Amino acid sequence: MANKSRNRTVQNQEMKGNEYVSTEQGGGNFFGDSHRLMMKVKPYLERFVLEVPNRVSQNRIVYIHEGAARVRINFISYELRKGDVLLIPSNYILLIESYSNDIEPWMLDFNFGTEEEKEMVGIETLYFHMEERELKVLEYYFSLLSQIDNSSVRTNEDVMHLVMSMLYYLHQMYDARTGHLSWQKIPRAKQIKSEFVNMVVTLDNPPLTIAEYAKALHVSENYLSIIVKNETHQTVKKWIEQRTETQIKMLLAEPKGRTLNEIADIIGYSSPPQVVRFFKRRTGMTPYEYRKMALKERARLQK
Repeated sequence: MANKSRNRTVQNQEMKGNEYVSTEQGGGNFFGDSHRLMMKVKPYLERFVLEVPNRVSQNRIVYIHEGAARVRINFISYELRKGDVLLIPSNYILLIESYSNDIEPWMLDFNFGTEEEKEMVGIETLYFHMEERELKVLEYYFSLLSQIDNSSVRTNEDVMHLVMSMLYYLHQMYDARTGHLSWQKIPRAKQIKSEFVNMVVTLDNPPLTIAEYAKALHVSENYLSIIVKNETHQTVKKWIEQRTETQIKMLLAEPKGRTLNEIADIIGYSSPPQVVRFFKRRTGMTPYEYRKMALKERARLQK
């Protein structure tokens, strides 16, 4: 890994389509905002602001073609290396903590509209390592997508069918590589855990209490606490605190910024001092120090 101070991490808003880096084969952005194909995207990563979480607005397939990286997805850490693959459902919280100088991820962002298509993505982040013969198939999928992008007779259906086939392949490989159950056979406990995580990372409203999460999921507080602890090795309380910390960071990193009064109101705290105490305890920084750091990094990258 390269030194963390030399690395870039993700900013709080997704980059628009015309800011994505094109592939060497001519791809980069096709079919409007519904799909985006990115290969050899080191320059894209270098434009990210240090230590600011990001919400993934689309479903994302990430293949580490070269190099290594350390990321956090929904507050869970992943050490990525060459040959690793991630399937990240939309609306998840992503933070790239560091990456090596030779990093070369290939990425496909896509949206699905129907329930059947959403089931193809699943409710879990899939993370596994693929062998060379399996990666050749995955690379062929990326190559086909790029060729379709350059085709004069391309249609949205062509891409959708190919992405669905790609998802089938990834789920099959996930089962084969890990021995775990994927989207077709999710145990009840894992489903509850995933639904809880999805509720926690939805930052549109103040975080709920343990009792409110349990009620929304139609389980008892004790049952929810046991499942979350067993499945994630973290307590419900810790998940809620991580969500609140992430929400504060994203609000502080906005270019115009929010006042502490506004932030306290958004996250359901009674006063700005409560926000300061919580943030200092969690990060070792005051909100002012964090905002100054984020805005300084953003300004440096814009030069």
